[in-house]
Amino acid sequence: MSAKDDFEFMNSEVWFRYTHSKYLGEEEVRHRVEHEKVPGRWQEIWQKVMNMRKLGAVPLFLNSLDMKFWYFPSDSINKKISEIERLGTKLYDRISSDKTFINSFLVDAEVEEAISSAIYEGANTTRAKAKQLLASGKRPASKDDWMLLNNVEALDWIKENRTSPISLDLILKIHHIVTKNTLEKSDTNYCGKFRDDSVVVNNAQGEIVHEGIKHDKIEETLNEVIKKVTAHPRYLHPLIRGIILHYFIAYIHPFFDGNGRTARTLFYFKSMKQDLKFVELLSISAHLKNSGNQYEKAFEKVKGHDWDLTFFIDYCLESLLAALKIVQGKVDYLLKINLLKETYSLNENQIGLLQKLALNKYRVLTIEAFAEEIAKSREVARQDLKDLVKIGFLKEQKSGKKFIYQIDTKKLKETVQNHID
Repeated sequence: MSAKDDFEFMNSEVWFRYTHSKYLGEEEVRHRVEHEKVPGRWQEIWQKVMNMRKLGAVPLFLNSLDMKFWYFPSDSINKKISEIERLGTKLYDRISSDKTFINSFLVDAEVEEAISSAIYEGANTTRAKAKQLLASGKRPASKDDWMLLNNVEALDWIKENRTSPISLDLILKIHHIVTKNTLEKSDTNYCGKFRDDSVVVNNAQGEIVHEGIKHDKIEETLNEVIKKVTAHPRYLHPLIRGIILHYFIAYIHPFFDGNGRTARTLFYFKSMKQDLKFVELLSISAHLKNSGNQYEKAFEKVKGHDWDLTFFIDYCLESLLAALKIVQGKVDYLLKINLLKETYSLNENQIGLLQKLALNKYRVLTIEAFAEEIAKSREVARQDLKDLVKIGFLKEQKSGKKFIYQIDTKKLKETVQNHID
């Protein structure tokens, strides 16, 4: 193909439709070319598409590996980044005016991510059981419990240490936190340590789908990756940097176990370092669990398209958009609780309490704890709670010598919906 042909192809409907409108893979292009009866054989069209993508690609080559990784900044990718920033910033601004409200959301997002990540990695629990454990404050009694609480600890740790530089020591620290008391058999001694042998990844059928790089290249390769995501000569959007870091941790597979949890935590860490505050409201792992095997397929597409990371980046951006929509739904519901204020003569403290408990229906509250939370007397707190019990929004029961209160989620949702209707 001559330079003139290349230039003309960049103005073709095929190029716009298959690369910029949507970033399609080989099979998707083949299907569309054959279905739409585009002039020319589909193999020739696909080869043109691949050639042009590589010519406009951002190289992500690593000297320590033979594979030539790259990604193409298509219009569809840039559009998704803009949409994520627009929705995320708007959402964060919408709820951050109330400190109590934003703090409740941050806690809810942290809990959801901790639970989803643990379940995705095989923890034998349910969301209900996991939320009850976190709300109870009880000590972990099993590996599954530890996975859950470790994820919470890891998210807390990266928030407190977001100014730290990305380094091998930081990666090892995160791995140590997420795998503490969860490793078994011969892996027990590798908490916070790189592997010193080979490792493979199996699919649900037990077939090997990936093999981590040679263990003697782990540190060298990770140092290269860190340099790529922090000092690449080309402009890389902060979200892209975090996703690339996520991908390479999974690809390198530096640990015998805990690679996925470490990779996702590092994505959050990189996003926080770049002050992408809205990312803290999201649960990435929740979408991974709900999207079936699309996460694994994104890795397969990278390999099947000559190490084009655009497919993994595209999937991760879609995950972020899906996570934003989930949070948007929660925000809309919680703000609608404000509509009950006049109808039931509720004060700001009661509305705030309903909103916080709506985010965590397993949380129980005492009169003393509520009094401390709202900085009021015990009698004022008791009366506020009793009023909510009379309406039916809270359930009251005796625990020892104290009364404890828990939200009636069903009653609250029905009331809010009826109020709107």
